[in-house]
Amino acid sequence: MKRLITPILSAIIGAIAGASLVHKHEHEEVPRVHKLQYPLLLTGGSSDSPAAILPRGTSLYVDRAFPEGFVRYKVYINVEGTKLDTREATEKFWLDPLTATPLDKESLHSLLARFPLGKDDFSAALATGQLTKEEIRDLLRAYSD
Repeated sequence: MKRLITPILSAIIGAIAGASLVHKHEHEEVPRVHKLQYPLLLTGGSSDSPAAILPRGTSLYVDRAFPEGFVRYKVYINVEGTKLDTREATEKFWLDPLTATPLDKESLHSLLARFPLGKDDFSAALATGQLTKEEIRDLLRAYSD
């Protein structure tokens, strides 16, 4: 009798475990993603951190929308050539997101002085609709000098 109960009990436990795994897998959502069509200005971090560029073509994975009118995205970065020290997040609100915005005339002019932009990225930044034709002319004059 004991010989019969063990295989039956094992089969029942295995079936339950398998069913719960299948159920979990069926309800996993496919991540929503956006591929940047133009570079964005990145600000944040420490107060003295310079602005940087999130390049065109970067994949942004939707994390959460907020009632304040912004959406938080995740960006995956492969870090090579250095080892970063990690620690457990002990603070309740450990997220410290950067802010990404379209480039305006001043930020684009400032970034062009520090970062060489390729022709395609520069064209994409100009095509965002954030700049007037006069601002684009001014930038092209400054960029060509």
